[in-house]
Amino acid sequence: MTQTPPPPSAPMQRQGALIQDLAGVLLSSLDLTESWAAVGAAFIPHGEEWAGRLVITDRDGTTSGGDATFATDSQIALLLDALQQAAAEQQQAFVSFRMEAGRSEEEPERIRLETDMNYDRDPGSFDGLGRIDAAYAHLLASRVGEDRLPAWVRELLSGS
Repeated sequence: MTQTPPPPSAPMQRQGALIQDLAGVLLSSLDLTESWAAVGAAFIPHGEEWAGRLVITDRDGTTSGGDATFATDSQIALLLDALQQAAAEQQQAFVSFRMEAGRSEEEPERIRLETDMNYDRDPGSFDGLGRIDAAYAHLLASRVGEDRLPAWVRELLSGS
């Protein structure tokens, strides 16, 4: 007996699942102490890879973190690529992604997740890591289609 595969999920549902997966992979890959209160992560394109800036805050206010690059075959990069594709299927691809996971002292098992997808402005770089340029605009257009790029990124295509 063969089963019919379930219909593909809507891009918004897929996007939500990808965000949860990304948060899970990120949090499980960090060496977090029991006293962590928040993890902030910002991601921007770095050629074909992704650059990330991570900030971990403990309950006492102590912060740690740093910048990293994520290779194209890493779980983080694959999830960001899939998330960017799902966003493009809804309307347009984002050019940077920010996520903050937080938890209270009273309920440390409950994790609050906030996200922000940036479409409208150049995210700059992390001290030289990552950037949006004509080469990246062409790469993104090849992945999601020129019509799914933010207008300012489309303008980079004609400037090269």
